[in-house]
Amino acid sequence: MADLGHSAEAIGLLTALALGVKVLGPPIWGRLADHGSRHRVIILTSFATAIISAIFLFGTSLTLLISVSVIYSFFHSGPLALVEATTLETVVKYKGDYGRIRHWGSWGFIIFAMGLGTVTDYFGLKVIPATLVALLAIGFLISLFLPKGDPRPTQVEASDRRLFNRPEIRWFYLSSLLMQLSHGAYYGFMSIHLENSGFSKTAIGLLWSLGVLSEVVFMLRSTSLIARFGLSAILTASLLLATIRWGIYSFTLFLPLLIFGQILHAATFGAFHVASVKLVFNMAPHASRGTAQAWYSAISFGVGGGTGLLISGFLFERIGAGPLFAIMSGCAGLGAIVSIHAAKYFPKSGPIRRQHG
Repeated sequence: MADLGHSAEAIGLLTALALGVKVLGPPIWGRLADHGSRHRVIILTSFATAIISAIFLFGTSLTLLISVSVIYSFFHSGPLALVEATTLETVVKYKGDYGRIRHWGSWGFIIFAMGLGTVTDYFGLKVIPATLVALLAIGFLISLFLPKGDPRPTQVEASDRRLFNRPEIRWFYLSSLLMQLSHGAYYGFMSIHLENSGFSKTAIGLLWSLGVLSEVVFMLRSTSLIARFGLSAILTASLLLATIRWGIYSFTLFLPLLIFGQILHAATFGAFHVASVKLVFNMAPHASRGTAQAWYSAISFGVGGGTGLLISGFLFERIGAGPLFAIMSGCAGLGAIVSIHAAKYFPKSGPIRRQHG
């Protein structure tokens, strides 16, 4: 958007609104999935996402970008959380490895970032919308062949209210919100910051790919690492490493430290996301798995990510990248404190059961 002449505030507003819609989308799709057919909801939302994305081909005005992005995000938030629930059910059923399945998505991002970075250096940003439409169309076709997941029990075991009655769930959701909030400057403005500092689009693509490659390495080892250290320890360590990572970006772009910071993406996204999805799956009752994963997506990526991007968009040009990343580091540190508090509950916690009376 910066290359199209839009300001940092406009970028922050658009991305914040797009992510903010995820506060509404996932709970709606999760409830529909848990009270109907999860597979059908995944297919419907995947199809709608592909169709709506095609509108990006017809203009670059801020009004159009905001309108389409909001609608796109509402539908795109559907398959993301629901596929996680189906994947984990399939993994448990066939004794598979979630990390080894999830890492294929990371490989896709690596290929996309490296390839698109090089292509846009030569042909400009006009190739991005067409590429997005093509990939989403492929995603819709793949959704037709996804497993349907375990049959839903005849009785719903837990409501949203009972889900949030658990203090450990509330504290965990708050820590995940703060983690994603702390990524606001990175996802919204890291590429602009690097480009302003003299990095080429190809170099930026390589740095992003390095981050995701480190994420892949963790995912391939995630089962053994989680078994050794536990979900709570992984979550807290990830937040502490996020505090270090944003702290590095707040004062330097010295290449060795920048590379080290990108390697920490293994923790700040890879480890945190894998542990979060598994924790939510373990805590939620069978009949509310889609809803629980949807609320995780809504609170972390929706509220947290949207707020982080909105704050970053407002502050990026006013205070600069360095102080902004320092604020993000503080948010991650606060998240680590919350995560430590949440860990006090989890050893005693089991799945949320149906309450009678």
